[in-house]
Amino acid sequence: MATTAISSSAHASAASVQVALGAHTQLVQTRHGWMLANPNDFYLGRALIEYGECSELESAVLRQLLVQPGIVVEVGANIGVHTVMLAREALARRQVLVAFEPQPVIFQNLCANLAANGVRNVLAWPYACGTTPGTLHFVQPDYDAPGNFGGVAMLTEATANTTPVPCVRLDDVLRSHTVGLLKLDIEGFELNALQGAEETIARSRPTIYVENDRLDKSQALIEWLWSKAYRLWWHLPPLFNPTNFFGRAENIYGGLLSCNMLALPRELEMEVDGFTEVTHSDLARHALRG
Repeated sequence: MATTAISSSAHASAASVQVALGAHTQLVQTRHGWMLANPNDFYLGRALIEYGECSELESAVLRQLLVQPGIVVEVGANIGVHTVMLAREALARRQVLVAFEPQPVIFQNLCANLAANGVRNVLAWPYACGTTPGTLHFVQPDYDAPGNFGGVAMLTEATANTTPVPCVRLDDVLRSHTVGLLKLDIEGFELNALQGAEETIARSRPTIYVENDRLDKSQALIEWLWSKAYRLWWHLPPLFNPTNFFGRAENIYGGLLSCNMLALPRELEMEVDGFTEVTHSDLARHALRG
């Protein structure tokens, strides 16, 4: 049994309380509550441990997007760095959040973080989301070695070293629900999941916040959303937040950005201050090219 160690970091402006639960598991008191984190995960676990938050500049925008009536749906919830915050915001509006995370180890971490924070208005499902129901596959990373555990992509074909996971259509799961916000971060599989939510999108006309950092898939994603009468804006928040929860000045992520799009139904006739509208779908004008 691992020895439990509690440390309080002297360099932090906020109380940096961390509990070592095992060789690769730490419980951290973060901006949004207690989070179980794997320090080997450079982009999520390490951020929580170093800064007491992860992708907080995305969270600040997501919080403002909860304006339309309906539930919140998060496809690719990972360990819940956005889920806990979004669930609390949804609860204030008497709504639920439906979260999907297909990696079994990461799904267990997600559920632990929801439980640790007393979050009860989340329906968490260990499924991938795609165009058709069935089975998808992924190459399981070594969670005991340094890596990017949020960078795992779903594959339609099995190989000798892949793990199968069940895949559902969002339309089948959400048929009785109105959706206010649909967030997707699934490593290039975003369009597949959206195509499986076509009826939900037509019925609910939700706000959509979607990752778009795969150059080879970007054009199809943009043009599909345009075809559904959505306007799009780039959102490119840095991974490092200078006003992070622990007050750390060291930036371990350099100039790295998240590359996302905000999609709003055209009929809302809204303008988005501070964001650049997506007016071209060709690869040469992708935001990452800039």
